[in-house]
Amino acid sequence: MSEQPQGDAVYLPGDTEQERQRLIEQAAIFRRFTEQFLVEAGIGRGMRVLDVGCSVGDVTLLVAELVGPEGAVVGVDRDARALQLARERAAGHEQVTFAEGDLRELAVDEPFDAAVGRLVLLYLGDPVTAIRRVAGSVRPGGVVGFQDLDFSTLPSRCWPPAPLFERCTRWLGEVQRRAGMEMQMGLKYRWAFMEVGLPAPQLRMDVAVGGGPDFAGYQYIANTVRSALPLLERLGVATAVEVDIDTLADRLRVEAEAGHGTITLPPLAGAWARTPVG
Repeated sequence: MSEQPQGDAVYLPGDTEQERQRLIEQAAIFRRFTEQFLVEAGIGRGMRVLDVGCSVGDVTLLVAELVGPEGAVVGVDRDARALQLARERAAGHEQVTFAEGDLRELAVDEPFDAAVGRLVLLYLGDPVTAIRRVAGSVRPGGVVGFQDLDFSTLPSRCWPPAPLFERCTRWLGEVQRRAGMEMQMGLKYRWAFMEVGLPAPQLRMDVAVGGGPDFAGYQYIANTVRSALPLLERLGVATAVEVDIDTLADRLRVEAEAGHGTITLPPLAGAWARTPVG
């Protein structure tokens, strides 16, 4: 992975194979929200689309389904090992290519019909500059769209009260703040898009909510805590003994089931707009 640019947030889950697998599992939870978002934004057959911060390629592959074999998708990321996995997962998709690089240093030979990114802006020290740079790679009248988790309300909501669940979200919220993440990107999209001269974007916010023994959220929370655990300990937010990571998902499940409870994951906010024409 290339050196982190100054001013960007620390990517708290770190650079591991475990984290790349967590991203794939996370993508499965948010897939339907992202697919709805992309369709709403106008991503469709035959389009040429740029996916910035593509990581292991989940959004890239979803876009490839929407544009079809007659379209094209280029995924860009700074993490060479994530791109290696993305290329393996995209085998057989002739319309998909990947490039290593920073989205703020893009150089494109031909403007794209659309540029999208998921879980990117919240890690950048200057998201406005990033949006401006990405928008510059899109043709007039093309689409610029981003999705990011929004942590405006912490801990995430649950009913009835679930102390372990709330403790996990507080741990993650504290380490995210200390790592320099933008906690309210979802609420700042409108301002950020208009700051770079784009029209006021269309906005949406989707929340994964569930309960019961088979809800994927328990494992998602535990895996997120697991990836963040080295930083949690380093910053003194929580200890490995306190977390007891190997039993965490099961304990979250038991806690929720005991009260027939319902929990929500952090909302996935989205914004898209078309670049000015003329």
